[in-house]
Amino acid sequence: MSALFNYFFELCLLRAKPQDLPASNVLLVLIIAANVLVGVLAFSGLYGGVLRAFMAGAIENLFFLVVLGALLYFKGLLPRFNQTATALLGSSTLLAVILIPLYSMSGTETERTATAAVADLGALALLIWSLSIMGHVLRHAIEVPFGRGIMFALMYFLLSSLFVGSLFPLS
Repeated sequence: MSALFNYFFELCLLRAKPQDLPASNVLLVLIIAANVLVGVLAFSGLYGGVLRAFMAGAIENLFFLVVLGALLYFKGLLPRFNQTATALLGSSTLLAVILIPLYSMSGTETERTATAAVADLGALALLIWSLSIMGHVLRHAIEVPFGRGIMFALMYFLLSSLFVGSLFPLS
């Protein structure tokens, strides 16, 4: 278990690559479950409840898997799906764990404080770092330059935000 945590930590530092992971269906399913669970813990306040956060997380994960599968399929690299999905969802899960205390510091709309502003800046920094990690993983998975990987990551983030946000508006 610690080797897996170390891998995701190194991936978040842009030192590890998706091909360093085993292509395991079991590991992918466990990482998806962990991603949804941590997403519920991190975002239930934003979505107005645990059930809505669970549904949004499940739909977002499904959307992610479909988009990633289509991208790899059209690039002729579908055999890399398990490793790429596991790497991206695992790093996302690790970053979402960091978001939990940040969101708890944010407070409500009526009680915005300097602490909430710092928490919001921290969340923005994590978003930017998450896009960098996704760009790094995509660079290796679909064999493109880092800048193009970042472009794909940004396009995915915008599409995903629009899609999930239209189904589950934030509270």
